[in-house]
Amino acid sequence: MKFIRMAILLLAPVLPVAAHDLWLEQEAGGYMLQQGHRTGAHAGAERVPYAADFVKQALCFDERGQSRPLAVATAYPAKLDGECAALFVAASSGYWTKTAWETKNAPKNGIPGVLKSWRSEDSVKRLNRWSAALAQPLTQGLEITPVADPFRSGVDDKIAVRVTLAGKPRANVPVAYDGATRGATNDDGTVVLKIRHGGLQMIAASLETPLDDDRRKSPWDGRADTLVRAATLNFELPAK
Repeated sequence: MKFIRMAILLLAPVLPVAAHDLWLEQEAGGYMLQQGHRTGAHAGAERVPYAADFVKQALCFDERGQSRPLAVATAYPAKLDGECAALFVAASSGYWTKTAWETKNAPKNGIPGVLKSWRSEDSVKRLNRWSAALAQPLTQGLEITPVADPFRSGVDDKIAVRVTLAGKPRANVPVAYDGATRGATNDDGTVVLKIRHGGLQMIAASLETPLDDDRRKSPWDGRADTLVRAATLNFELPAK
């Protein structure tokens, strides 16, 4: 099984969404969604603008796991007001199509010489406090959840996180820490990671699955070949 997971890591494609980090930055009275190259593994500008309609949903969770929607203005950067034990943001940059000449932010329909096409879905979850309810997935999308209280961890400690989709563990998903892949999930959806620094923690996972070609089953059918999901987990630890 260990050999199989290593082979998956070596053969896994570099997904387009992995080019940018996504994180929630705390500010007075709320949070700001940032995109860019925050980790050392990604070269480029620290902050990269996204489209004003990038954010599709924002949810604020209390310690009981109860959620309420947050209003999101159509603007960059997206600002979210509220005091949350956990904050979840779902976003999408839409359809992407790669040809031999360029990569366009558009569906594949009518584009000649298509090599690959996909729809991108991103999400980021920030934990500010811990409770038993927050040890469970909060949404039906691709999500990363600590198995135990991450705020009890320090530099050089190891923590286990679980990757889920539709609330169920997902095996063989590569998981990155600060932009560098550190392992793949086991059959129970977990992987163990080492905390390497204080401050904001960036744990990410991505999953690519085929889209059905039957237009009656999905509004995305015929516009792309695959769905690329990317999920990020944020939490902060004391800086040394």
